[in-house]
Amino acid sequence: MWKNLRNRRISGKKFSRQFPIVYSSINGLHYFFVADFYCHEKKLVIEVDGIVHDFQEDYDRGRTYIINEMGIRVLRFSNQEVSENMSSVLKEIRNALE
Repeated sequence: MWKNLRNRRISGKKFSRQFPIVYSSINGLHYFFVADFYCHEKKLVIEVDGIVHDFQEDYDRGRTYIINEMGIRVLRFSNQEVSENMSSVLKEIRNALE
């Protein structure tokens, strides 16, 4: 995935990988997430989920909710989608960037 996102290769947008996202809730709790890929200009997180995510769906939903509350959109793809259908994945990312 990184090879397709780096150096503004997709829609001319800059992506960072392993980007830290810190969220402080109104009740004083702090959350720290590391996004697989992040485009600051478009406030877009891209997550590539491996098999472990099959066992932590509630955690992922909560994390996505918090990130969305920060005004950041999250796109999730499975490892299988990325390895078997990269063209469709990239098309969806391009659509999200427009």
